[in-house]
Amino acid sequence: MAKINTLLSQRLKTASEKLSKMTNLVELSSSGNLSSFAGVFRVTVLNETEKQTLKNILNQYKNENQEVIQDLEYLSSLTAEVKAINSQAIILHGERIQKAQQILTSYQEGAFSAWLICTYGNRQTPYNFLQYYELYRAIPVSMQAQLDLIPRQAAYSLASRQGPLAQKQHIIKTYQGQSKQELLELIRITFPLSMKDKRAQDVANMTILNLQKILLQIKKPTFCPTDKQKQQLFSLLKELKNSVEALT
Repeated sequence: MAKINTLLSQRLKTASEKLSKMTNLVELSSSGNLSSFAGVFRVTVLNETEKQTLKNILNQYKNENQEVIQDLEYLSSLTAEVKAINSQAIILHGERIQKAQQILTSYQEGAFSAWLICTYGNRQTPYNFLQYYELYRAIPVSMQAQLDLIPRQAAYSLASRQGPLAQKQHIIKTYQGQSKQELLELIRITFPLSMKDKRAQDVANMTILNLQKILLQIKKPTFCPTDKQKQQLFSLLKELKNSVEALT
C-alpha cells in the first residue's frame, strides 16, 4: 500500500510540474513574450540604421493619418527574427558540411566536391557556409553576435581570406555599420590576394570592362545629356586620358 501511495504521489507531482510549465507557457504566450524562437535562436536587436530603414518604409507607404509606432516595433522584431533565422541556418549548414567533409576525407580526391554539388547544386555556396562556420567557431563567443551583424558577403570574404585571426577579429570588433563595399575594400587591403590566387582581380581589365559598359550606355537612344553634363563628361575623359598616360 505504501508503494502505491508513493507511486501516486510521484505521478501527482509530475503532473503538477507539467501543469505549472504549461501555465507559464500560456501566460508567456498571452503576454506576447513567447515565440517559436524561445531557446532556439539568438535574436540580435536591430541597429539604428536598420530601424530607420524600416521606419522610412512604413512612412512612405502608410495611409493618411495612419500611426506606425506599434507596427514599427512589431516589424522590427520580425525583421530581427528573420535575420536570426538566416544566421542560425548558416551555422547549421556549416556544421553539417564540416562533418561531411570529415567523412569524405578517407575517399578519393573529388568526393567532397561531388557531394557538395549533389547536395547544393554548386560548390561556392556551401564553401561560404563552411568558411563562415569555421570563423564563427574560431572567434570568442562574445564576438559571435558582432559577426552576425556584418553584411553577409563581406563576412564570407573575411572568412575565406588567409591571414592572422587577430586581424579578422579586429575587423569584426570595430564594425560600426559600414556598408558592404566599405568592408570589402577594407578586407582586400588587410588581406591582399596573391596574383596566383584565382580570386585576385585584374583591376586594369575590370576598368576596361566597366568603360565598355559605359560606352554601351552612351550609345543608347535614351542617353541625352545636357550641355553641362557633356562638359563634365569631356572633363572626365581628359582626366582619364592624362591618368593613363602618366602610367607609362
